[in-house]
Amino acid sequence: MTHSPESQPSRPKAFDLLASVASFARDQRLALNDPSLIERFTHDAAQRLQEALADPALIHGSRTERLFEATVLSLGKFRLLKSEDAGRVHPLGAYRAPDFRVVLDDGHQWLVEVKNVRCKEPLRQQTTMTAAYLASLEAYADAVGSPLKIAIFWSLWNIWTVISPERFRRPDGGLRIEMQEALVANEFGRIGEVIIMTRPPLRLVLGAATDMPRTLSVDGLANFVIGSAKLFSGDTELVDPKDRKLAEVLFLYGDWSVEGPFAIMDDGGIAGVEFVSNPVEPSDEGFDGIGWASRIFTRFFAQQTVDGDHVIQLNGEAAPEWFAPLAEWDFRNSKLPLWLGKIEPSALKTDERAGE
Repeated sequence: MTHSPESQPSRPKAFDLLASVASFARDQRLALNDPSLIERFTHDAAQRLQEALADPALIHGSRTERLFEATVLSLGKFRLLKSEDAGRVHPLGAYRAPDFRVVLDDGHQWLVEVKNVRCKEPLRQQTTMTAAYLASLEAYADAVGSPLKIAIFWSLWNIWTVISPERFRRPDGGLRIEMQEALVANEFGRIGEVIIMTRPPLRLVLGAATDMPRTLSVDGLANFVIGSAKLFSGDTELVDPKDRKLAEVLFLYGDWSVEGPFAIMDDGGIAGVEFVSNPVEPSDEGFDGIGWASRIFTRFFAQQTVDGDHVIQLNGEAAPEWFAPLAEWDFRNSKLPLWLGKIEPSALKTDERAGE
């Protein structure tokens, strides 16, 4: 079967690649039609790429930027999100373009600089910023008339916080913030961050196909063909597609621990197996937090981009269908009991740090 040229899928034009070649040609004083340009550019690019792939800070920082983008897309509470730091900024040095521009649901705009933080001691997470670095970001924000925010990924805890730069300032003139302070000041709720709570346990039951052999060995090894997969909240089966989808996400990527498989038996032998998800430390409230929306998504993103301690991809898929239904959740009729906790920052008080 042949295709006419008109039916062939169009290939995106290489604007970014051409810009890189043009910059290289200018620096090397080469004309774009110089026969040696392509060979010299690819040789230089290969060396620089090897250096980049051997730079852990660059790799992890770049992945974190892509994670922030995918997280915002998945939370779904925005009008527009774009990369802000693409292209050159003049005058160089005086202005530094933040990583992203976000237009919020209410029409307000933020410029967001993304930082990846990973300190060795889990309970002593903090980050600093130089005055010159912050000044160049704020100069750009002032020039375009949009407030600056700092998005910090505390990677040891898989936690995002979005804070105003003022939260960094110390009475001694330094720029530093600890994770606990950032959590209190977190503004990520403006972009859809919520704490998701439900009633334990969540259960996944894989039923055996009754028309196929199904046995349980003396060692307890189940041998059967899966005929059904059912999700339960407690003893209530979840059949509504929205209930099932959210329960699946919470089961696979939430904070609760999963135990199993446990064999389910009937007169014909093994009827299936069950996995049970419960909070590590259950409360006596009748419901428990199963995770922040962003933290739940981060685990999904890590599954696509990280293998052990190694970053294997920078880009992962977003999941915009995960949390959008929360905005119109039918709390009265849903069979999946749900409570949502809002994320709101504390007021910044100038006297709070006066005694530090």
